[in-house]
Amino acid sequence: MDKLNAISVFCKVIETQSFTQAAAQQNISVAMASKLVSQLEEQLKTRLLQRTTRKIVPTEAGLIYYQRCQPILTELDDAEASISNLTTTLQGNLTISLPRDFGLRFIAPNLTRFINAHPHLHMEIEFNDRMVDLVAEGFDLALRIGYLQDSSLVAKKIATSTMHFVASPDYLKRHGIPQTPAELEHHDCLLYKATGNQIYWEFTDANRTQRIKMRSKLICNNGLTLAALAKDGLGIINTPRFFVEEELAAGELVEILPNYRQQQLDLHIVYPHRRHLAAKVRAFIEFVSGLNLCAATSHKA
Repeated sequence: MDKLNAISVFCKVIETQSFTQAAAQQNISVAMASKLVSQLEEQLKTRLLQRTTRKIVPTEAGLIYYQRCQPILTELDDAEASISNLTTTLQGNLTISLPRDFGLRFIAPNLTRFINAHPHLHMEIEFNDRMVDLVAEGFDLALRIGYLQDSSLVAKKIATSTMHFVASPDYLKRHGIPQTPAELEHHDCLLYKATGNQIYWEFTDANRTQRIKMRSKLICNNGLTLAALAKDGLGIINTPRFFVEEELAAGELVEILPNYRQQQLDLHIVYPHRRHLAAKVRAFIEFVSGLNLCAATSHKA
């Protein structure tokens, strides 16, 4: 038995609560992953995991063993990363999660330059608005827009955008231009809703902040779709400026309620905490940080 590999598989099973996911991340079969953990338990003469048909949980001994072994594995990864930083040739796999619309519009057009600069690097990119679990799903890093929940991840802010209320000139001609948030109750509002989010529009003027739960005949989890529908005159949307920059410049959409400010929308790169960041991850962070995101956002951090 390769004890280091067995410990690595065991730690992955703890983190993912799945032999299948742990095996996939280690590029071995599920049967081999189970065998390595069983051999480790036999060598230690103690059960490390409680296995049921529904879930996998560590025993008390397993949890203690994980807490002692995981930092050692991290140190080994750090040692390899520090050596790899000595060379400009990046190799291995780089797995990235990007918000779908923002990633396709602003990151994807620039990827050729990064790929050509690192021809020995294999990249896997997922364009999806879901909140991936970086550790459990094996992602090296992710780009996230908006409020970040507390976690053990490292977050680097790369830019800040602003939210705006917009509608088409045709819609405003037919329905009038709202002057206060209260008047939105009499308008067709097209709402964005991500999984688990409540649908609120928040307004701040010189005196106070109002948080209003909106109602609408149309709810969508795709910003570009909402921008297209607003452009076609179907209603008012509350959107990051980067989704409608071109339409505003062309006069196809018009900003309303400009005196009511909203919370800024930050863009972060997040990645698992390590004292020595892998060269491939550091390179992509520097690449994204160096892009001209000022064209998409109001402020470059």
